[in-house]
Amino acid sequence: MQETWQGALKHQLITQYVQKSQGWVDMNISTSGLLNLTIVSDSFSALSMPERQKGVLNILHRLQVPVSPGFLSLYTPQESESLNLSQPQAVNGGSVYTWQDLAFQAANPQNQSQPVQREPNIPRTVTFYSFKGGVGRTTALTHVAWILALRGRKIVAVDLDLEAPGLSTAFNLNPQPKYGIVDYFYERSYLPKGVEPNISVAQIFGEVRVPNATGRLFVVPAGTLDLDYISKVDDLRATTVTDSGEHLWSIFSREIQEQLKPDILLIDSRTGINQWGALSLLQAADEVIVFLFPNEQNRQGISLLLQSLQSFRDLSINFVFTP
Repeated sequence: MQETWQGALKHQLITQYVQKSQGWVDMNISTSGLLNLTIVSDSFSALSMPERQKGVLNILHRLQVPVSPGFLSLYTPQESESLNLSQPQAVNGGSVYTWQDLAFQAANPQNQSQPVQREPNIPRTVTFYSFKGGVGRTTALTHVAWILALRGRKIVAVDLDLEAPGLSTAFNLNPQPKYGIVDYFYERSYLPKGVEPNISVAQIFGEVRVPNATGRLFVVPAGTLDLDYISKVDDLRATTVTDSGEHLWSIFSREIQEQLKPDILLIDSRTGINQWGALSLLQAADEVIVFLFPNEQNRQGISLLLQSLQSFRDLSINFVFTP
């Protein structure tokens, strides 16, 4: 694989400045395109700060680095110790939960020791995503779920389009469960430590009867649309970590597996760039089906998405162009 300019620069800085184990280089490019460097080196011992900066800037100029320098923090080991500085850990793909995490990771391939490899989810999870609405994403999900149930699969369809839900209506789910995934997430986000939740995973799904099917189809709605729902959605955070140390999606995925043992989870994602779309893609998905109308608005959005997801080598991404 061809080395990136970021990797070449970091290698050059390490070669130039790190002679002993206590020396290190941390390099990151901000999402606004500025190069920030922290270098700890014995080479700085006899140099003033302007002299240190001049040496680093000469390297950047010689390598024709295509971004502007930002913060240049250049210390001796003794200075870094007095400031309680320590070398940051390499990027861990398991810690990518938000669009900001993803953008920062995509801008800094030099901080990854290897491409992000994630363990496959159980059950396998497919996210239906679109950058813009009105492209048939939810309709396609209902058809796929129905066909898979006819073919003998046990399917759970999950509505994570929390700000514009409608999956249960698309399936004509009747009766509707009393609670939805918003209630389930909300309770686990704000319960006091040591208190067991009242809403179990068994209370947030309903079954759709598929005539002549050898499989089964279950739907997890977002919740009942009322004032309480609006308040909860506004208050929820997709990145919440519970007192048990688990993320909300991890808890749900584990409990729905224990309860129903489905073959496949199908997620109806929120459109655009927001926290629930990030959860659907970055935390939940093994495979993504992207729906788009081939116009300039969608091209720009999907190009940005693909650029950001380039480090997730094992995430299967497929496209459906809709009229």
